[in-house]
Amino acid sequence: MDRKEISRKSLQPFNNLDVVKKYFSSVKTMDRAATSKRSFDTDRIMSLWHDDGKLTISGKPLGGEHSFSGAEEISTFYERRAKGVDGEIAINVSSIEVANSKSADHVVASGLRYVVTHKEEGLQVPFTHNFILNDGRISELRIHVGPPAKSEIAPLGALQVEDLGRLSAMAWMVA
Repeated sequence: MDRKEISRKSLQPFNNLDVVKKYFSSVKTMDRAATSKRSFDTDRIMSLWHDDGKLTISGKPLGGEHSFSGAEEISTFYERRAKGVDGEIAINVSSIEVANSKSADHVVASGLRYVVTHKEEGLQVPFTHNFILNDGRISELRIHVGPPAKSEIAPLGALQVEDLGRLSAMAWMVA
């Protein structure tokens, strides 16, 4: 592999982070539509997906795992989500606190969703999104609702023992 090829491949995670940013931007638009009772065009978010994509949502608050396969099922999920919860929610916003490109095609993002009802009752919901990307589009998304440290999908921030040797071997370069 030549230097140009290495340089080009080293930028791929940034391209995928851009796809993830577009995804969360679409989710924010969908949330604003749900709280203001406006319609949301799911084509905007579906343009980020492969037609044969897979969406899985799990976590204790959801009572199990829910899977959606293919563009039609995933689009239907977003259509239902965009309608909100019968107008009960006044505020539904999220904040991404950690985004990590684990490889050129695997990005993990964790954060908090803030939900407030019209009666001013609030809830903070932690989440982790595991994106598997292929050719600049989402081929699989696994969402875990719950604290990321307890997520079986992606325990962020935990170095494995085998990583410590590589980390210490590379540390001399920055010392």
